[in-house]
Amino acid sequence: MVTRFRRVAPLYQPAVWNVHDATLADQERTNNVCEGWNHAFASLIGHAHPSLWVLVESLKMDEAGVAMDLLKVARGEPPAKRVKRSMEQHQRRLQQLCADRHDDKKSLQEVLRALGHCVRVHI
Repeated sequence: MVTRFRRVAPLYQPAVWNVHDATLADQERTNNVCEGWNHAFASLIGHAHPSLWVLVESLKMDEAGVAMDLLKVARGEPPAKRVKRSMEQHQRRLQQLCADRHDDKKSLQEVLRALGHCVRVHI
């Protein structure tokens, strides 16, 4: 029996999932915004299988909250983004590593080793 491997194009090109440019530009690297909305909306509903009427009322309450947020932004009160100090430090470290690699100050091996030191595994 012979196993043959054939080269297949990736399903998602690196430009879709690579977060290097987003890290350098201080943009979001994850979909945590979507996860946050999902969690808040689930809390607004209050239980797992709402009736149609509970869903409609929850959508109305969510819309009212968004309208209030837009009004605050329009009058010059940007929403307060809560970020842990440790996450800010982590973001700065990642930005510095990406910038060092981009400017050829560090080799790929050095950057990968440094990134390995930034990762924490929770067991």
